[in-house]
Amino acid sequence: MSEDEPKSLSQVENELIVRPFAIELLRATRPVYLIPTDRPETALMAIGSGFFLRYLNRTFFLTASHVARESQQGQLFVPFINETLQAFGGRFFHTGDWSKPEADDRIDLAFIEVSPELAIQLPRDNYLTCEQWTLTDSPGPHAHYLLLGWPAKRNQPHRLRPYKLPRAPISFLDAARPTSDYQEYGIKPRTHYAVNFDRKRVLDDQRKVISPPALRGLSGGPCFFFHRYRAREDLLRLRTPQLVGLIIEQHRDAVVAVRLSILLRLITQQFDTPPGTAGP
Repeated sequence: MSEDEPKSLSQVENELIVRPFAIELLRATRPVYLIPTDRPETALMAIGSGFFLRYLNRTFFLTASHVARESQQGQLFVPFINETLQAFGGRFFHTGDWSKPEADDRIDLAFIEVSPELAIQLPRDNYLTCEQWTLTDSPGPHAHYLLLGWPAKRNQPHRLRPYKLPRAPISFLDAARPTSDYQEYGIKPRTHYAVNFDRKRVLDDQRKVISPPALRGLSGGPCFFFHRYRAREDLLRLRTPQLVGLIIEQHRDAVVAVRLSILLRLITQQFDTPPGTAGP
């Protein structure tokens, strides 16, 4: 969009209202990188997104299962403190059968526990907690959602300087798709969200409206309920965005996320800890 082109009402809304929340919440998100087996460090490539979550007195890194399955092809890394790359020891817990096609897994979730030694180094604004989520939200015609992530093409390292990482996350706010459209994406409202995607509503972390080259790599990023917007007066009743899901796929006109409640249930089952004991 040229500087001379007038901004639409939606663009003004996105820039003035969404950007303070987006800048803050992006601190808990990370790009996911892969170095394929038997390849040099210069082969480092961006493949997806993820975020840190503190739950059950533990810290987890969450992403999409189809992103985590790339660990079968090499070593996964995420920028940790001061942009230093960190490889997680251990294995990802995930939905689906990694020996079968990715499309067979419509839940598409994965998580790995971060060691206490690493977790204690994370600043408070680098992870999300139970105080920042809701499990009771339901998509409706006026519900708007804030989505965050790291498109792979915008975040590919330079081949000659693989560890001088670019910083090019995006965020956008848009309305939920009608639930009558969910069948088109092979999903159901009780397990997923489908949010409209409009390129003119995308912001970078410098608060500028941009035109992203592609959304591939957004998978694993968080999805937040923002507000129910019918008229400008609704903006006077804004509340803090609440985490409701994790992005798993992108379409030309929509982004699909899985409900957070499913992910929390999987974590609770895996660690055999009674619900309701989330850490601070």
